[in-house]
Amino acid sequence: MVKIKYLYIFGRFKIKSIDTKVKEMDSEKQMKQRIFGLDVVRALAISLVIFSHLYYLIDNHNVVLISLSGLAGYLGVEIFFVLSGFLIGTILLKQFLKPDFSISDILIFLKRRWYRTLPNYYLILGIVLLIATFSDFDLQWNTIWRYFFFLQNFEQYSITIFVESWSLSVEEWTYLLVPIVLFSVALLVKKKRKALFITTVLLLIMLFHVLRYIHFLHYKITDLNIWGTALKSVVIYRIDAILYGFIIAWLNYFYGEKLKQLRVYFLIVAVHLLFFQYIVMNVLGYDLIKTPLYYQVFYFSFTSATIAMLLPFFVFWQEGKGFIARGTTFISKISYSIYLLHYSIVSYFLKDLFTHLAYEIPSFLKIIVYLLSTLLLSYVLYRFYEKPMMELRNDKY
Repeated sequence: MVKIKYLYIFGRFKIKSIDTKVKEMDSEKQMKQRIFGLDVVRALAISLVIFSHLYYLIDNHNVVLISLSGLAGYLGVEIFFVLSGFLIGTILLKQFLKPDFSISDILIFLKRRWYRTLPNYYLILGIVLLIATFSDFDLQWNTIWRYFFFLQNFEQYSITIFVESWSLSVEEWTYLLVPIVLFSVALLVKKKRKALFITTVLLLIMLFHVLRYIHFLHYKITDLNIWGTALKSVVIYRIDAILYGFIIAWLNYFYGEKLKQLRVYFLIVAVHLLFFQYIVMNVLGYDLIKTPLYYQVFYFSFTSATIAMLLPFFVFWQEGKGFIARGTTFISKISYSIYLLHYSIVSYFLKDLFTHLAYEIPSFLKIIVYLLSTLLLSYVLYRFYEKPMMELRNDKY
């Protein structure tokens, strides 16, 4: 039997409806329950990112390996983007639907996200700067300040160190800009919030397509490296990647049962789309030079939409059992620490160490040392720094 609680608000008692209380209890339970499928997605994404940098560590110049590494790194980060969009989109959607959605809700959201991301980021940034300083690296101090405000790749790419930080800038600016847009829209329109949320998200996605199209009209890109720094890794052209996760969050919230029924069909379609984009189109000769409009404007959209279609299958994968499941959850928990440490710190040190050794170490042994070092250091960072920060966040907000 559900008990009706009386809350003292503004000097008077107010009765909360049973339905509202039940919904809140269900919502809190869902927030606390860990979804194993999302752990699988995180573990897959970080595994792809780690694989993408192995060729650098073992100093392998095989063209096929380098191409696969580039694709793996790209997909790994894009998966993180869409997953992040699903998670924060779910949070913001619930806030947006509240009749009393206010600026204080946005501030709490931002504070919680910043507690989650900034402590690790600034710690690793400080370590990277120390390494660069004592390594006689030619630091460009006139641009280093940008890293502290996630401006190193906001409108143009000016990253010289800590190269993996480009994706963190995309994330942080999304956390800031999208809630402000949603709050502004909610102020103007009080009703039909369900349709208003998805309409706003779709219009924002169109906006970033327009920005990429404007860039396409003014700049002809014929080199993949330039494509990567001029478009792929620039904030104002990439925020829509995260917004595709918002679409899945909206569908899951309002049409969860239907989405659950269709999740396998979405998975099948998504796998075929991945095969078409990365195999068939290459075989047919589609590339940056022959189809510049596609690669400069719609390539990212195709990837994000495909990953978004994959996501429902994992959203409804509630539990995993056994040793592999526990390992997957472990990797998922420390994935943020792995992302920050694996390349600019662990890979850099090991590469330098292997180079100065008097004898050559087999590539497979280098990889084993690299993986074990990354896992160990990431666990230490997670256990003694990241996790306490999250616990402090939960206590405060």
